[in-house]
Amino acid sequence: MRFLILKAKAFIRRDFQIESSYKMNFFMTILDSMIILVFFYFLSKLVAGGESRYLSRFGGNFLSFSVIGLAFARYFQLTLRMFSESIRAAQLSGCLEAMLSSQTGAVTIVLMSSLYGLISGAAQPLLILVAGVLVMGVDLSHMDVLATLLVLAFSILTFVAFGVLSAATILCLKKGDPLAWILGGMGTMLGGAYFPIDVLPQWLQQVSFLIPITYSLEALRLTMLRGYTLEMVARPLLILAAMAAILLPGSLALFAAMVRKGRIEGTLMQY
Repeated sequence: MRFLILKAKAFIRRDFQIESSYKMNFFMTILDSMIILVFFYFLSKLVAGGESRYLSRFGGNFLSFSVIGLAFARYFQLTLRMFSESIRAAQLSGCLEAMLSSQTGAVTIVLMSSLYGLISGAAQPLLILVAGVLVMGVDLSHMDVLATLLVLAFSILTFVAFGVLSAATILCLKKGDPLAWILGGMGTMLGGAYFPIDVLPQWLQQVSFLIPITYSLEALRLTMLRGYTLEMVARPLLILAAMAAILLPGSLALFAAMVRKGRIEGTLMQY
């Protein structure tokens, strides 16, 4: 355990030193989120003063609904992409094979390479929520903190599982990641990030129930805006827990298998 902690600190320190050399990129990412937040603020003025019958379950306010969707959908997308982007960057820099040939296992490397991204990426949803509350009047006073944190934890574990699957896809296909495209781009639209899934046609609503972000955002909005307890969000929480329990070990095993295959075929550095 001590060596794992030391390795985790080394990976975080490495990625911090790399990321801190690109300060403008960090600020531009935050600025982009703030611009979109302002866009949704003015858009909410067009939705009958921010009210909609589709939003009654979540408190009825479109701005509050969209702020939570914007904050967490972006973070989940980051979680989904960071593993494949880490592998891709290591391939392009020529250090992937050296890393995978070290005493640290391939699974440990891919998980720890994304620790800094998980930590630093949390600043984005936090800033969006703070701006929403302090500047735009989003009411989070009813939030059940424990339920929110547990939903967030299981959501992150689920997206980590899909992120590792995405990294395995990169090792196999070299370029192009259909999993990240489907769950990231399409998932944002179908998962209710910016509008309730109730406005979708019935057949698309059925598709949305296959996407993990649907359950994450539903539970987060209910616990943060309506104060729902763990018992009241048990269904989406259990679905997320089941996804994480099944997909996480499976994705890690698949990634390790793709690394072994790449070593045997000598294709780890091909991109």
